[in-house]
Amino acid sequence: MAVEVFILEVDELPLNKRLKTLQDLSTSLEAVYGQAKEGTNSEEVLKKFYDWKCDKREEFTSVRSETEVSLQRLVAWFQNTVKAFDLSVEETQTSEDTVSCLDEILEKTESSICKELEISLIEQGDEDKEVILNTYSQVLQKIRSEERLIATVQSKYKDSIEFKKQIIECFNKSPNVDHLLSIKKTLKNLKARLRWKLVEKNNLEELDDHDGSEIEKIKQEITQLRNSVFQEIYREREEYEKLNSLVQKWFPELPLLYPEIGLLKYMNSGGLLTMSLERDLLDAEPMKELSSKRPLVCSEVNGQIILLKGYSVDVDTEARVIQRAAAYHRAWRDAKEDSGLLPLIFLFLCKSDPMAYLMVPYYPRANLSAVQASVPLTSEEALKVMKGVAQGLHTLHKAAIVHGSLHQNNVFALNREQGIVGDFDFTKSVSQRTSVNMVVGDLSLISPELKMGKPASPSSDLYAYGCLLLWLSVQNQKFETNEDGIPKVDQFHLVGDLFVIYWLETYAVVVAVM
Repeated sequence: MAVEVFILEVDELPLNKRLKTLQDLSTSLEAVYGQAKEGTNSEEVLKKFYDWKCDKREEFTSVRSETEVSLQRLVAWFQNTVKAFDLSVEETQTSEDTVSCLDEILEKTESSICKELEISLIEQGDEDKEVILNTYSQVLQKIRSEERLIATVQSKYKDSIEFKKQIIECFNKSPNVDHLLSIKKTLKNLKARLRWKLVEKNNLEELDDHDGSEIEKIKQEITQLRNSVFQEIYREREEYEKLNSLVQKWFPELPLLYPEIGLLKYMNSGGLLTMSLERDLLDAEPMKELSSKRPLVCSEVNGQIILLKGYSVDVDTEARVIQRAAAYHRAWRDAKEDSGLLPLIFLFLCKSDPMAYLMVPYYPRANLSAVQASVPLTSEEALKVMKGVAQGLHTLHKAAIVHGSLHQNNVFALNREQGIVGDFDFTKSVSQRTSVNMVVGDLSLISPELKMGKPASPSSDLYAYGCLLLWLSVQNQKFETNEDGIPKVDQFHLVGDLFVIYWLETYAVVVAVM
C-alpha cells in the first residue's frame, strides 16, 4: 500500500535532525545579517553571486600567487646568503649583488603582502554588500521553504499514520445488524407476552369471584415484563448508536443497505425516536388536571415517574414534530445535566391513532406556579433556580432555538435549588407558541416587540425570563407598567440588586449567542 511505503520512507529520513540544522543556521545568519529582503529572483541572484564569487576568488588567487612567489624568492635569498657565509662553498656572490638583489626582493615581497592584506581587510563596497545581502535573503528563503517542506512531510506522515490506523480499524469493523435484529426479535416476543398478560389480568378482574392473589402474581409478572421491554429498548438504542457511529465514520451507505432497521429515522431524530415503544404497553394513569391543552398520562418506568405528552399529528405535522423535538434533544444532549433543559426520554408514534407521544420525566408540583402557591422560594433559592433557567435559555439559543413559551408553568425548581426550562409544544412554530397569552400575576410575559408583530427572538425569551425573575422577587405585589407594558421596577426594593444583577447576566448570555 502506498501509505505504508510513504511511512517507511519517512521513517528513514532524519527530518528532525535536518530541521534542527536549518533552524540553527537561520538563527546564526539572522544574527549576523538581520532582516532579510523578500521577493528576489532565485536564479538571477545566485548566478550573480556565483560570478561575483568567481571574480573575487580569481583576484585573490592572483594576489596570493604573487605573494607566494615573492616569499619563495625571499626564502631563496636567505638560502643563498647562508651559502655565502659557508666556507666549504668555493664560489660565492659578491656583497653588492646580494644587497642589490635583497632590495628588489624585499620591495616586491612587501608590495605583495600589502596587496593581499588590503584585499582581506578592506571594507566591502555597496555593490559587494548588495550581492551578499541578496544572496543571504535567497538562502534564508530556501531555508524557510525547506522547513515548510519538512513540516508538510511531517504533517502528511502524521495523517498517514492516522489513515493507516483508521483503515485497519475499518477492516476490523464490518457493519453487522444481526445484533440489532436479534434485539428487535426479543422485543417483539416480550411485547407479545406482555399484551397477553395484560389481557389475562383484565379477564380475571372482570370475574365476580376473581382470585386476588392470582391477579397480584400476574401484576408482578407484568411489571417484570414491562421492565424487560424497556431494558431491551435501551439496548436497542445503544445498538443504534453504534451503527450511527459507523455511518458517520465509515459506512454512510448503511441506512440504504438495511432500510428495514429504521436507522435513518433514528439518525434524523437525533436518537430520540423509537419504533419499539407503544402506548398500550404502559401502565398509564390519566393526568386530568394537566390535560387542558393535550392528553397527558403518568406512568412508571424502571422506578422513574414519567409523563407522556400526546400530540395529534398528520403526515406533515409528524415530520415537523420529529424535527423540532430532535433539535431540542440535540441541544440537551451536548451538555445533558448542565444544559438547564428538561430532558426528552423517548418520542414514539401511535400505530392505531394519529398521535405522537413524547416521554419526559415527571416532576410533580415542581413548576414555579405550584412552588410559589405553596411555599414561595426565598431570595437565595430564586437566584439558584433562575441561574439554571438562564443556562437553559443559553443552551437553546446557542442551538438557534427560540423557546417562545417561557412561563411559570414551564419552569421547574427541582429540590428548590436547580432550575430547568421545560420543553414546548413541538406541533407549533415559534410564532404560534408566542401568540399564546402568557401572564404571571398582573404581568404579561410577552415582550413589546412581539406585541408589535415582530418575530420571536432570544431577546423575547429574555424578556419573559426577566419578568419571571421580577415576579419571584416581589411576590404578590401589584405591578405598574408603562405604555409598552413594561413593568416599572423603581417602586420595588429588590434585595441585593437581585433583578439588576441577573437581568444583566442573562442579557450578556443572550447577546453573546446572537
